[in-house]
Amino acid sequence: MSDELKQHELTENFFDLLLYFALEMRGKDSPDLFYQGQGNILYALSERDGQSQKELAEGLSISAPSVTEFVNKLVKKGLVQKNHSKKDKRVTLINLTAAGKQVISEGHQSEISGWNLLSDADQDKLAKLFQTIIAGMAAKYNGPNDKQRLASMRQSFLAMVTKGKEK
Repeated sequence: MSDELKQHELTENFFDLLLYFALEMRGKDSPDLFYQGQGNILYALSERDGQSQKELAEGLSISAPSVTEFVNKLVKKGLVQKNHSKKDKRVTLINLTAAGKQVISEGHQSEISGWNLLSDADQDKLAKLFQTIIAGMAAKYNGPNDKQRLASMRQSFLAMVTKGKEK
């Protein structure tokens, strides 16, 4: 099989998977933030509450400014709170609020089930492959206009998926 045909089939399979996931997301009554970076922060805190922003950035492999942005949005939504560390007042710890814990509980029930078709090891491999592709594409599309277009496309996609959710 030629490289072009193989890549074409990969692209078709990816879009089919995306459509199935979009279809499943439409039937779920989950907060939209689970499909954005804020959800990663919430899940990390559900595994170990009271992490610093530095720990979150390192654990999630995202930039410190991104963590700050996500945490500030979650604070405004009342899902997390910032507290100064008792050991070191210079360190701010992030904790889930009762509302944040409730959102996490609801989110666990609304995760996309397709991932369960893969073993834990295969999920880890696929995550690494996705990260490689995303890093390469992010390097290619890293201009201000690209970032703005991507943000707009993400909003449009989430609006399309969540519009008309079946209850």
